[in-house]
Amino acid sequence: MQRINHKIPYIVSSAIIFLIMVLSGWLSYQNIGNRPSSREDLTESNFCSSGMTSADISTPAISTSDISTASSNPVDFVASDVNDNGTSSDLSFPTEEKITIKYVVINKATNVRAEDSDTADKVATLIKGAEVEYISESKKRYKIKYAGSKTGWIIKTCGEIKEKEKIIKHIALYTSGDPIRMKGTKEADDIAAILKNYATTGASMAIIQNGSVAYSYEYGYANKQKKVKVSEDTKFRIASVTKVFTTMLAMTEVDDGKLDLDGSLTDVMGYKFCNPSYPKQNVTMRMLLTHTSGLIDRDDEFAKKLKNITGNREFYVSPPGVKFLYCNLGMGIAGAVVEKSANQTISEYAKDKFFEPMGIDASYDAKYLSDKSLVAECYAGDKVSASSHYLCRSQEKGKPGDTFHLGQGGLLISSVDLARVFTVLINDGQYNGRQYISQNSLSEMLTVQKIDTGKGFAQCIGIRKSGELIKNRKMYFHNGASYGIFSLMAYDPADKSGIVIITSGALTPRNKNTVFAVCDDILNYTYANILK
Repeated sequence: MQRINHKIPYIVSSAIIFLIMVLSGWLSYQNIGNRPSSREDLTESNFCSSGMTSADISTPAISTSDISTASSNPVDFVASDVNDNGTSSDLSFPTEEKITIKYVVINKATNVRAEDSDTADKVATLIKGAEVEYISESKKRYKIKYAGSKTGWIIKTCGEIKEKEKIIKHIALYTSGDPIRMKGTKEADDIAAILKNYATTGASMAIIQNGSVAYSYEYGYANKQKKVKVSEDTKFRIASVTKVFTTMLAMTEVDDGKLDLDGSLTDVMGYKFCNPSYPKQNVTMRMLLTHTSGLIDRDDEFAKKLKNITGNREFYVSPPGVKFLYCNLGMGIAGAVVEKSANQTISEYAKDKFFEPMGIDASYDAKYLSDKSLVAECYAGDKVSASSHYLCRSQEKGKPGDTFHLGQGGLLISSVDLARVFTVLINDGQYNGRQYISQNSLSEMLTVQKIDTGKGFAQCIGIRKSGELIKNRKMYFHNGASYGIFSLMAYDPADKSGIVIITSGALTPRNKNTVFAVCDDILNYTYANILK
């Protein structure tokens, strides 16, 4: 009996604890729908009210091997209204985390041994001072992440491991409105690291998502000597990416019934236009826009009168329409054909047909720009190769049909405005509800021509198509290079995504897909981390 009395307090205590546990469980069950979401709880149902799904949530693209310490209390996601440009002071998209990362500082220029067989033929070079993410190491090599998403190996003697504390912030979720500026985010830092590795002086880019210009980023200097930084309004001479826009102008003339892609240029220009070796065979606009006219580039061609171009010296020995031969002169003349057909200079026509109705300040000739001071210097390395003063000189001379040195590469425009122009191609010829190119003409422009380029891409009219830029994507694109400017436009019609990249002063390696490595690395990073 004494033994039982001794145990009574323990029995009572146990019973009370049991009742408390049952009661707590019941209360938790009743309140389960109101508990705060942890990071692991972010399922589609958590975002129904804000129109977002779990697929919209991205986590920092850093492997755990890069992180030695991390915040134990990451910022919670908080739902709120989103502004017109997709940002919000309350909505924590993206999260911020204070972390310590390991990285490798390159102490002497080195090649990266690609890890993946798909990129084994693309040998990347890292310059002295470049910083790349550390992943792991073997006895003699470091495994690193470079160009944003690619991985590979470098010899240990070429780099030194360091650590730094960093606040990670990702770009905000884009919904609509003006492009979101990427500055201050991890994605911007990653792209800056790529540009730095190629010793880029200045750069600008715009990203297209779901058919709209969603993000923009600027880097470095428009005028390094005067310390003028690249802004979202900085205008570059975009080199051969101009050819795509010149083609768009030509297609509007086709829509207006003033230009036949397969008609004789003699009929348009008003004088004999043919290869003297094949005088009975027409040279056509389609041939100019697909680099099959037989014209070839000469050092002194742009100093001549257009009517004198049709001498033997400017034509290749093959008949018109037979051989692919990339030719700036031919695309320049295509601009003159647009002028003659429209009876306006190419700058006037571009302004009337595209720039003014789209609210864009751009031109082939700087005299039409509202502010010439926004034109960037062109750098080859760290030296000016074409000054803004030179680029802003008077370009159009004579009457419509006489200007044949602009259509191939002379357009002055910002990356965001150029991306807006190219959304016309993505959105069935429309921009903001207005039809700029008919669907028939656009379909014609984007049709692969029966031409063997021998370059790893298919030639359409004024633009190229390739499945080699991004794995599992068939993309339209064009790259450019002139005066140290390397540029690229590329888009995938399947998901209406795309990118415009303009760099100045970067190093010059080119990949087998003809795209310069600095643009190619940014393209691959963007599709792996932003447009994934």
